[in-house]
Amino acid sequence: VFCNLFAVWLAIAAVAAVNYPPSFTWVKSSYFTGLLGLLMFSVGITTTIDDFKECFKRPGAVAINFISCYGIMPVLAFFLAKAMGAEGAILAGLVLVGSINGGQASNLCTLIAGGDVALSVLMTTSTTLGCIFMTPTICKLVLGA
Repeated sequence: VFCNLFAVWLAIAAVAAVNYPPSFTWVKSSYFTGLLGLLMFSVGITTTIDDFKECFKRPGAVAINFISCYGIMPVLAFFLAKAMGAEGAILAGLVLVGSINGGQASNLCTLIAGGDVALSVLMTTSTTLGCIFMTPTICKLVLGA
């Protein structure tokens, strides 16, 4: 029931947080690491080794994700920024934000939507590892920095 109505619970929590912020002050910033670990664990226990083996049979999906994240998105962000007349730091910020990978939230959304969680985890892993090299490369190629 919770997963099926996740969007409803999220909307209720958002309205509660906006209307009465003290209702969420118990969540201290020191809890974030543990809560993120719990989230990652909850997503991870839904997958099996066989799920990942199945994903490795179709590496094209991970490759398309990587190319989209570090090829199409930064270029699209660059042209949108130029169309808005952005320069300097704003242009750089839009390009860098345009090349950010999905992160853990995408894996949770995939789980809730009943999608291929193992594939989502592999996509997140590939772009997270890729960002070590791709972020400086994007800065050099697109921004000239």
